[in-house]
Amino acid sequence: MGGREVFLRYCTVAGDEVATTWEEARADLIVEGLPIRVPPTYRGQRSYPGLFWAATNDRTLVYESLLELDRLWLADHDPSVEGICTQPFQITGRDGDSRRAHVPDLLLVHSDRTVTLVDVKPAAFLEKPRVRAQFDWTRALCRSKGWRYEIFSGGNPTVLRNLKLLAVGRRPDRLPDEYLAEARARLDEAESTLGKMLALRPVSYEESLWRVAVFALVWVGEFTFDLRQPVNAETLLRRTAGVLA
Repeated sequence: MGGREVFLRYCTVAGDEVATTWEEARADLIVEGLPIRVPPTYRGQRSYPGLFWAATNDRTLVYESLLELDRLWLADHDPSVEGICTQPFQITGRDGDSRRAHVPDLLLVHSDRTVTLVDVKPAAFLEKPRVRAQFDWTRALCRSKGWRYEIFSGGNPTVLRNLKLLAVGRRPDRLPDEYLAEARARLDEAESTLGKMLALRPVSYEESLWRVAVFALVWVGEFTFDLRQPVNAETLLRRTAGVLA
């Protein structure tokens, strides 16, 4: 499969459409751009499109379904991801006797400059011959370019619930300056419970903002806990190795 026989279209952040070959396409340019298509909305549709603000690269992204939204939550909390875009490009080309056109769902650029292309599809559709052929073609293209390819059919529901709980801490820049500094100073133990950390709130601090400050330290990775377990006051938080108090 020749990369020069497969063509790619993407849209820059300025709204200009760029046409290139699969071989010459650059993920670092594509990830900064606009979606090549905006998911439609219409009466009676079964999917739920919408908008998602990504803390990773401080931008609002379109999504086409709640399943795609779940993958966005996971990407936004992944410390290895530094760039996210949705509906990133359209690829067209021949696959044997067939001509294909496909718009993948997510493009992720990682801090080590590796790239992951993601297609989101419910598990019930994965064995359909047309879907399998489309994904096999896309996987082969990614392999030729050294990109990882992922088919996402769902995540751990407890992990996703926990990420949405922690999401109040995704905007620490909106906290009063002293909250985050005070939380960092008071949460100086290597290991503690969430309940104890919340109880360390200074009496003059607003309870809801203190909670945001604590969750912000978890969101950015200064503290961690087992996302696979439901969060409660007894949840054990551990200071991340290498992070100074």
